[in-house]
Amino acid sequence: MDGRYQKDMHQIDMHEMDMFQAEAKHIDNLIQLQDPGSQCEYLLMLGMEKLPLDSLRGDRYRIGGCRTAIWVRAEKQDGRVHFSSDSDSLLVRGVLSILEELYQGRTPEAIKSHPMKFLDYISDDVIYPEIKENGLSKCYGILAHM
Repeated sequence: MDGRYQKDMHQIDMHEMDMFQAEAKHIDNLIQLQDPGSQCEYLLMLGMEKLPLDSLRGDRYRIGGCRTAIWVRAEKQDGRVHFSSDSDSLLVRGVLSILEELYQGRTPEAIKSHPMKFLDYISDDVIYPEIKENGLSKCYGILAHM
């Protein structure tokens, strides 16, 4: 695994462990698929597995400030964040499926303590920095600040 993402396993509590392992799996895959074409195929595969949610596609749930449309509907039940997400881009939909794997059903505190690092491993040729910063990071912010 890349040195940018090593973390002392003793610093991770049991609630965070599965989140850490899930993200580590995706980071390992992205590192192995270093060329943009392979990373595109990986994210497209994840995006095609995630069904589009037409009921979510409204201005009320749209993340502003990003040319790619990203929609997020989040609510907190029993202290845990539950959310749905979608995008008009299959590549971004693939990234959103990773977010759902990492953060679905977690507490806001757990989400805050584990900011998404896997975006750093996706080539800027695959997901443009503007989409990472103005769309996906805002999506994470919504989840972390419920």
